[in-house]
Amino acid sequence: MKSLFKISMFLCFFVLSSCYESLDFNQVDDYVSKPVFTSAFTYFTLVPAQFFDSNGTQKNSISDITNFYGFQNTYVKDNLVKLDFSAEIKNEFDREVTIQVDFLNNSDIVVYSFTPIIVEAGDLNLIFLEEIEVASHPAILNTTKVNILTTIENTGTQMDPNDISELVFKSSVTLFIESGI
Repeated sequence: MKSLFKISMFLCFFVLSSCYESLDFNQVDDYVSKPVFTSAFTYFTLVPAQFFDSNGTQKNSISDITNFYGFQNTYVKDNLVKLDFSAEIKNEFDREVTIQVDFLNNSDIVVYSFTPIIVEAGDLNLIFLEEIEVASHPAILNTTKVNILTTIENTGTQMDPNDISELVFKSSVTLFIESGI
């Protein structure tokens, strides 16, 4: 009983001595959540042999289309304000390489083309960054596929298909979201 009295007095003390100010619940209306999400985007390694067809003829470009599900989430689609595309490229080839990244919609129509990435021969540490404001490019939210076209410089001499040099491409995308409560 004595401990119940002490607990009651303790609680009364905090209740009576606590600060009091009228609460403004309207402040919640002005709150904006700004999460940032970064994810790996695409990665590939190419060797000279991949630029040759089954007849041994060299092609100067390789293209690959993959599905992209990043904007299928309605929360992301409705609240995305900016995205950053970044890439790290290592070019061990003896010729310049150009990489073109395009966002496509369901009909394979380009909704956004990134600045072509030109990688000089022997450049082992190229860093690329492109920032996209969604307000300036709203069609980007219709992206469902990504096309990456890799083109090697035509120097007039054929590459050695047995060469073990590599072109390594690593990329990521960072999404900047702003949403009210």
